[in-house]
Amino acid sequence: MAISKSLKKKLLLSTGFFEGDDNYSTITGNFDGQGISFGIIQFNFGQGTLQPLLKEYMNNYEAEYKSIFGTAKAATLKKVVFDYSKSQQINWGNSISDPKNKSRVLAEWRDPFQKMGAKSSNQELQIKYAQDYFNRAETFADQFGIISTQGLAFLFDQAVHEWSFSKSISSIADKIDEVADQYRRSEGKRMPDEDRLSILLDYVKTTDGRNRRRAIKNGEGRVHGKDYDIRDFDLSYDDEF
Repeated sequence: MAISKSLKKKLLLSTGFFEGDDNYSTITGNFDGQGISFGIIQFNFGQGTLQPLLKEYMNNYEAEYKSIFGTAKAATLKKVVFDYSKSQQINWGNSISDPKNKSRVLAEWRDPFQKMGAKSSNQELQIKYAQDYFNRAETFADQFGIISTQGLAFLFDQAVHEWSFSKSISSIADKIDEVADQYRRSEGKRMPDEDRLSILLDYVKTTDGRNRRRAIKNGEGRVHGKDYDIRDFDLSYDDEF
């Protein structure tokens, strides 16, 4: 099984809905101790996920990068990314966060980051550096018998937001298999993905995570003050991947 690039983009947009308002250009400050978080799934300094993305972008698209940030800011950010320790990077991210609202980055830095996220070259790198999460979602799908794109969106969001579940994959898989066997005996057919996701929802760790995954499972919901609709991302239980 391999996730197509077109499906990867749909999964990213679905999860990106919960991560911020600007898709690939979303930039947030040090409200959560991660320094800064950038992009559709909020790559950040604290988890070490933003540094490799920025390094490759700076190396491969140097002229574009400098044209966006300007000479001085481009040099500053490059030094932060290549020379600073992780704790220094987090501290620098804090220094460019709005002191009145740490979730916001100061405009002089927010604007070029947003322009960078709008570039196709940067978006391609964001897709590339999300591969570990795609792989994780595929592993979950194999273990839990998920075959639909909507089910995969649930699993991808889980991988990005929490990475793991509250119990081991094998123990959850055993539970799903047990219920699925009972379903097949009584209904004479495969247990649908939606029922499998209902079981998985019990093993999501956080309240925010349960709200996000419930909206995906149900196909709609209000999360973070916004209305989520699975149809906006062309994902459904009817489409297999």
